[in-house]
Amino acid sequence: MNESQLNAFRSEFDPQTMAESLRADGSAQNKAKNFALLKTSDFLVYTRGQGKVCVLNNQKKQALIAAFTCREELDKWPFDRTEVEEMSFTALQKLVENSAKLDGMVIDPFGKALHLTRGHLADIEQTLRLAAPRKELKMRGTLDYPIGLPIAVRELCESHPEVYRVWLLAARGDADAQDHKLFVVDFDGQPGDLFPHLAKAVRLYLRQGEQVEMMKADIHLLRIAEQAARPIYEKQ
Repeated sequence: MNESQLNAFRSEFDPQTMAESLRADGSAQNKAKNFALLKTSDFLVYTRGQGKVCVLNNQKKQALIAAFTCREELDKWPFDRTEVEEMSFTALQKLVENSAKLDGMVIDPFGKALHLTRGHLADIEQTLRLAAPRKELKMRGTLDYPIGLPIAVRELCESHPEVYRVWLLAARGDADAQDHKLFVVDFDGQPGDLFPHLAKAVRLYLRQGEQVEMMKADIHLLRIAEQAARPIYEKQ
């Protein structure tokens, strides 16, 4: 980006505005409103070639993509200046999801910083999913997975006593051209505390680019899952 473009850039999303909004109204509806704006916003990032964004390591030794909302925040960068690109939140999120070396992202790290680890990103997705009009999914049992996948799920769940059962189904929405894999998980707790670990455990057993969805089981989903297939994991 040239100097004129950098000076003109300002993200629609502001971490401080979101923090103030959530302090005033912590409802699920307001969270979804703020998260939806975040999901559709663009940011500035320092890069070292296409797809190679600059990262920061925090005190917990987590590697976080550094993203900036404006030129003023970008100029607070205390390290060597490299190329700057404009990237969408979705693109940055995909970089995190596709790299085992990345733990998340931090927006305006030298200002009103917003840290978004994998757990936070999963919580954002879950909040938006619950707020969206519920799409009707056609679900069925499937054996379209490597033999090692249920073993990986079992090994993970045995270290998470809050998990009771896990189903792996083939699911398709009305507008979908093909099935995708759907993990229905019966457990206590928040999806953001479990789903990033589950995603990491099964990643090696998925085809490149394969779409996967994870949903916490409610009564409706439990009934469908129990009728569609046997669980690939059941707590003993």
